[in-house]
Parts: sequence; C-alpha cells; structure tokens
Amino acid sequence: MTAPSSSSAPQLEVSAPRLFTTATVLIHVMTGIAILGLPVLLSVLIVSSLRVGLAWIVLVPLLVLIGTSFFLPFGLGNAQITRLVHSLDPGDMREGFVVQMTVNPRLHSGLRAVLEDADDVGCLVLSDSALEFRGDSIRFCVEYARITRVEASNIGLRGLFVYGPLIEVTVEGLRGVKSVRFAERSSWVVPTSRRITREIFRCLRTKVEKQAK
Repeated sequence: MTAPSSSSAPQLEVSAPRLFTTATVLIHVMTGIAILGLPVLLSVLIVSSLRVGLAWIVLVPLLVLIGTSFFLPFGLGNAQITRLVHSLDPGDMREGFVVQMTVNPRLHSGLRAVLEDADDVGCLVLSDSALEFRGDSIRFCVEYARITRVEASNIGLRGLFVYGPLIEVTVEGLRGVKSVRFAERSSWVVPTSRRITREIFRCLRTKVEKQAK
C-alpha cells in the first residue's frame, strides 16, 4: 500500500515482515502470560492452601495483580521489542522513539491481529518538518502540514487501562487509511511508559500546531 509519489504526499510502504513475524508475536504473548499471570496463579494456590478467610483469598491475588500490572510494559515484551528495533538500524535510536504502529483499518488480520494490536514496531522520528516511522515491514512518512488531528486515547483492556495511551494521528491524503496509531514500546514499567508517551504527544502536537500557523 503506497501513497501518491509527490514530494508533499504522505508515504506508506508495506513489505513482508522480517523480524516482527507471527512466530515472534507468539513468543512475546507466551512470555507475557508467564511473567504477568504466573505470580497471580501462585498467589491463588498459596492462599488457597492456607487456613485463611475468603477475604484473604480474594485480597492477596488482587494485590499481586495490582503489583504485577506495574511491570505490564515488560510483560508485554518491550525488552524484546527494543532489541528488535535496535537491530533494524542502531543509528535511528539516537534521534527517535521505540514504538509500535497500528494502521486503521488494520493491515494484519486473523490470529496475528488477535495476539498483537501492533501492525509493526520500529523507530518514530519527529524531525523539524515531518513524522517518520522506520519499522520492520512499514515505512511511513508524512509532513506535519498533512496531519489534521493528533489525539491520545486509552490503550484499553490489553493494557489493563493503565498502560501509556495510544497516540492517534489522522492524515490528509492517505488513501484507504483512516488514521495511524502509535504506542511507545521501550519502557519496562507503567510510569515510564506514561512519561515517554506524554513526551511524544507534546512534541508531535507542538510541531503540528507550529506548522499550521
């Protein structure tokens, strides 16, 4: 899927994934289940074997779940994602952010779309004149003048409603695409995820508003 080739038109080029494949996604999902689910399961088994009241049986796993959610970004595979993105082109990381990109409507469907809400992962670069995403299978570039809206929205159930929000960008002239969404993928804990997301959002919105003046 490629946008018109004029210099000012947004460019979206999609190729077959090399590293961020369905097999890689499946490994991340299984690792995440082990990291995030195992402590909760163990807490249930432990309190169930003790002679404690029902309140403790409910409260202890709940507290463990809350504590585990603090490390949700790590459980979602961000450490592996960061290594993957660095391997694409280490030079990009001096000037950009490790993010996932999701196209609306989705590029992937079926099992892949169920397991992972990202169409690709890569480096997001916000230059003086344009937003550029350099991913494993997607190359996307749009001048700020072509961006009509920048919004932040909750990532939803997959992020237990606590993960850093998605940044949704609506682009003029990108045929067949309603919007593109970015979420940071370099953090290990929720507060860091929210801080990085705020930084990306403020930087992007400032550049878009400056271009619009």
